[in-house]
Amino acid sequence: MPTSTARSAGRLFAPRRLLLLGVILGSGLKPASAGGPTSGLATPTFNRDVAPILQARCLVCHRRGQVGPFPLETFEQAGKRGLDIAEAVEERRMPPWKPVAGFGPKLAHDRSLTTGEVNVIRKWVEGGMPRGGDRDLPMPRTFEDGWSLGTPDLILEPLEDYVLAASGPDVYRCFVIPTDLPADVYISAVEYRPGNPRVVHHVMALVETGRQARAKDLADPGPGYTSFSGAGVDIVGDLGGWAAGNDAARLPEGVARALPKGADVILQVHYHPSGKAEVDRTRIGLHFAKTPIRQTLQWVGVTTHDIQIPPDRNRVEVRARWTVPVDVEVLSAAPHMHQLGREMRITVTHPSGRTSNLIRVSDWDPAWQGTYSFDRPIRLVRGSIVEVVAHYDNSAHPRNPNQPPKLVKYGVESFDEMCVGYLGIVKTGQDLTQPNQKDDLFAILLDQHRRMRYREQFAPVRRRR
Repeated sequence: MPTSTARSAGRLFAPRRLLLLGVILGSGLKPASAGGPTSGLATPTFNRDVAPILQARCLVCHRRGQVGPFPLETFEQAGKRGLDIAEAVEERRMPPWKPVAGFGPKLAHDRSLTTGEVNVIRKWVEGGMPRGGDRDLPMPRTFEDGWSLGTPDLILEPLEDYVLAASGPDVYRCFVIPTDLPADVYISAVEYRPGNPRVVHHVMALVETGRQARAKDLADPGPGYTSFSGAGVDIVGDLGGWAAGNDAARLPEGVARALPKGADVILQVHYHPSGKAEVDRTRIGLHFAKTPIRQTLQWVGVTTHDIQIPPDRNRVEVRARWTVPVDVEVLSAAPHMHQLGREMRITVTHPSGRTSNLIRVSDWDPAWQGTYSFDRPIRLVRGSIVEVVAHYDNSAHPRNPNQPPKLVKYGVESFDEMCVGYLGIVKTGQDLTQPNQKDDLFAILLDQHRRMRYREQFAPVRRRR
């Protein structure tokens, strides 16, 4: 969960911590708690140099009421943890930003610190963590209470709370929420609000118009119904999803998700029991597009079910491939694995034979699963092959849910494994503002998926003949 990742900022590497402490004590400087300023104009101060960095990079999580395990809003709060902060930023553990720099195209919304910002924090700690002059302190950063993107145009939530049992297997619960929209709309942003982050592992929102999910809901006691592989019904689209580490963001102008009139939104919530009974009511907020829409966003998962991870192996490779069925533009990527995941990279082989990189995460953390937008759309022509290469560690490390380790295969439970490289794509050249343009990318992807499943199902029969 988010708090487990935030707590990792407090994990200390003793040699570096002692080195920083030695610099402070050996120099005769006093820590910030003593209030003693340091001499020399080159020494950064909290008010002038460090506070702006914390406001810009850290307070999103490290403020009261958020997922960070401690706030860093004031000099006193930061001064008590100066050594921890310096360690975490030099190790690049904080702020959490998993993509490897320089691998693939430039990413938007990069929250990682620059080398200069890391040096400022290190020099502030080495200099005794001085407060600085009050006039240098920037105005406090303000944050929206509640919805980070402002008040949504439509808020969807189940009609009642869901009570999760204290123990047992993971639960995939689908809540059917009617929209009652009188006309088709386009959605430019979706914000997820997990009702109980202690037990909500991830959320997906699927769009359905056939009323099949309502029938499943009526047949299953309690709020919603259980379904492990998607919603278990025919869907006509999706509204994305959420996992710890995902921030709400607006789609580029002219790009949106389609939501047909009268559609039902199926909110699938993956719960992981906490050891005591828990209550949840997860919500999503939809922001309607205010400008004409040219392209609709769809998500494709480059994945495989052929996962066999033997015990006591610390680098098991799994690969997945997807052939692009029509010219597309890739707007974003989201690697996904479970507890044994260690590394994933997504690359492309173009029809010409040229290869290029999209994204790589070399220090996978299942408690911080980001969705990463590219600074510019990445064009892939029909016939390009997207490949996912992932590595897994099934040795006896603390994150392994099986002690002692055992064979792990594909599955939806937290103790199973997955290998998915999600890509957010639009159809190249699509312009829905023009007459006779069809919004057909979802249908193209669905047809490709069905043909692939058909071949997988009947290939053994053909081989036996």
